[in-house]
Amino acid sequence: MRFSFELVPNSPLWKLEIVGSIAEDVGVDGIWLSEHPDNRSSILTACHLLKTFPRLWTGIGVLNPYMFHPLTIAQAAATLSEIAPRRIYIGIGAGDRTSLEKAGIKRVHPLRRVERCVKIVREILGKGFYEDEEIHLRLNFRPRSKIPIYVGAQGRRMLRLAGKIGDGILVNHTNPDLLELAVNEAKMGAEEANRRIDELDLAAYLTISMDEDESRAMKAAAPYSAYIICGAGREFIERLGIDPKVIEDVRRILRIGDWIRLYQVLPSDYIKATTFIGGVEELKELVARLFKVGYTQIVFGSPFGPRILKALKMIGEVIDYFEEDINRE
Repeated sequence: MRFSFELVPNSPLWKLEIVGSIAEDVGVDGIWLSEHPDNRSSILTACHLLKTFPRLWTGIGVLNPYMFHPLTIAQAAATLSEIAPRRIYIGIGAGDRTSLEKAGIKRVHPLRRVERCVKIVREILGKGFYEDEEIHLRLNFRPRSKIPIYVGAQGRRMLRLAGKIGDGILVNHTNPDLLELAVNEAKMGAEEANRRIDELDLAAYLTISMDEDESRAMKAAAPYSAYIICGAGREFIERLGIDPKVIEDVRRILRIGDWIRLYQVLPSDYIKATTFIGGVEELKELVARLFKVGYTQIVFGSPFGPRILKALKMIGEVIDYFEEDINRE
C-alpha cells in the first residue's frame, strides 16, 4: 500500500516546494509530475524536486510518444537516475487528445505508438541501445539504477496493453466503478503475457477536490473534469452517459480558455462522475474500496480542492487512517 501526490507544474517552483514539503509531512512515498505542453517541463521540475526532497521518489507521468521521442525519454530518465538512483519513475502514455490537437498533432495509432515507445525506452535503459530496420539509437552512458516504466491507461485496450508491458499502471480514472473494471482489464492483459497482476504496481490516479462547501469543490474540479471528458474514448463516454453535444461545447470552450462559460455548460453530475468531490470520510471509503479490489498505490491528484493547503491536510488524515490501520494489524 503506497500513497503519492500528483503535482501539476503550472505554478512556480517555490510553490511546488511548499506542496512537496507538505507531502513529506503527511507521509506520502512520492510525487508524480504531470506533463502538459503549456506548463513547466516535468523533466526539469523532476530534477529540482529530486534534489530538494531526498526522501521522496519522483515519477514523470505521462510522457507521450508524439511529443517525446523514445530516445529523449530514455536520455532524461537515465540522467535523472544519476541525481537520484532508485527514486525516478517514468510514465508513458498516449497523451491528452485535446492538448495534442491544440499543438496540431493527431493522436493516431495510440496503442501501437505506446507499445513501441515502451519497448524502445526499456531496451535503451537496459542495454544502452536499440536497433531495428528503421532506427539505430544509443546512449553512451548507463542509468545508475533500474527505472520502472508505468503505462498510463484509461480505455479497455490500453489497460490490457499496460497489463502486458508495464512495470506499473497509472489508471486514469476516479469513478469507482470504472476503476474496478480497469483492474479486470489489466489482469487479462497480464495473463495474456503470462504475468500475474500482483507483479505490477497498480496505481489509481485520482482527480481530487475536497472542501466542506461542495459548490466550491465542484468549481475547482470543473476544468479538470472538462479535460478528462474531452480526452476520453467512446467507451468511457458511453459508460458514464455523457452527451456528445456537451463534449463538443466543452472542447470549444477549452480551446479559448473561457472558464466562466465552462462552469455554465458543464453539468454537475458530469463533474461528480469524473472526479472525487467530498470530504475525509468519503475519501476513506473510496480508498478502502480500491485497495480491496487490488490497487497497490493511490495517487491523490490535482486540483486537491479550492483551498489547497487545507485539502492536503484532509488527505493527510486519510493517509494517517490507513497507516494506523496497518499498524493495528
